[in-house]
Amino acid sequence: SSRMYIKITVAVLLLCVSKVASHASLMIPTPRNANDRDLPQFAGGKAPQTPCTCANGIGGADGQRNGCDMGVKNSSGGGQPCLWWSQGCSIHCPFCVTDPPGGVIPTEALSGNPPHVDKLGFRKSYCNQTMEKPWTLPKHAWTMNIDAEEGAEDDSYRFNPWRAPGSAPVVDPCGQAGGKFKETPVGGDSVYVDTEMAQMGDMGSVVLKAVAEHLQPTWTAGSAVDVAWGMRYNHGGGYQYRLCPADSPLTEACFQQMPLEFVQEEHKLLWNNGSLIAKLGTEKGVFVSGVGVTFGPPGSTWARNPIPRVNTDNRGLANEKGCNQTGSNGGRNNPICQQFEALCPQDNGTYPMCSEEQGWPCSYDGSGQGACSGDWTAGLIADKVIIPKDLKPGKYILGWRYDCEETAQVWQNCADVNIVTNSSQQ
Repeated sequence: SSRMYIKITVAVLLLCVSKVASHASLMIPTPRNANDRDLPQFAGGKAPQTPCTCANGIGGADGQRNGCDMGVKNSSGGGQPCLWWSQGCSIHCPFCVTDPPGGVIPTEALSGNPPHVDKLGFRKSYCNQTMEKPWTLPKHAWTMNIDAEEGAEDDSYRFNPWRAPGSAPVVDPCGQAGGKFKETPVGGDSVYVDTEMAQMGDMGSVVLKAVAEHLQPTWTAGSAVDVAWGMRYNHGGGYQYRLCPADSPLTEACFQQMPLEFVQEEHKLLWNNGSLIAKLGTEKGVFVSGVGVTFGPPGSTWARNPIPRVNTDNRGLANEKGCNQTGSNGGRNNPICQQFEALCPQDNGTYPMCSEEQGWPCSYDGSGQGACSGDWTAGLIADKVIIPKDLKPGKYILGWRYDCEETAQVWQNCADVNIVTNSSQQ
């Protein structure tokens, strides 16, 4: 590599940070980022560290070690698809601070500002942009700290990607393995198990190979097709699906040219076995678009993450009282810690703690998960998106981009799809 291993300070505090990371991935169709799912160390959904599906009660307390029944996530939820992302990415900045221009790898620790230096982007922009109001997201689409006054000091997530969807830069449009270079100290679950397919710091658009032909869906131009994603850790925010021709360079600019519109009435939550939890549609789903609101291209539609985050504390937020220093139980069953009301009728609060006696439904992370809340590994966020009717037949890459609100992070996966027309099928 021509990249220089030079020590550089990129407007960051020299602090080690504690566990802060989202982690999510494309589930339908199967992404290239899950190509390591059949390696022995990942077989059946088990993982040496940070499993993407068999976690937080799925598979019981030993899901990470033994694997689990992944259901419809079987071809996509194993391996490390949830470990490809960009960090230190603020709205309207020219680059993410984990990958500054000039081929220089940062070697100083990244952090947010007090009282949550452990959260990248907390009250902090990673560039010197001077826009008076860089955040453009309408307040009804916020997923975190919804009681804050826009732009106030305790509007602590105002510089993070979801607050101006699509405007934050990324390191790679298919994600970076582990979310950083090996030399850059970033706290939280910034991890990746090196394999023959990829190593920590690799760029997804460069190293990831096409998925097997039988896992590549064939979609007809003009039709509505099924897509879905799932999470390991939840940091609010929202997402979008896009296409780029497979024979074009896989760049963020290419994906931005072809965002896919949602069939908003088909927005829903599914259990891992594929059965319906709740149809959200336009009644409970939140979609945002409009010139000057969303970016890449301006006006394209994004969907809000419909699973409410459950904080372990609300330090530095507008509704701090009652959810502060919550201790070993995190924010379990504390309505103040839950960032908005759960959208499915089955959610009655956090599942009990996993143990030898308590199997599924259970959870074991900090604030846990409910039927459709928290660090939600129980299901998928499913949609239908429309393939443009005038799209040229051929091979394309589907890009999924998830802009976080709680942290300055963007998750991305890429999948192979085949586009045909009605005439080409005849």
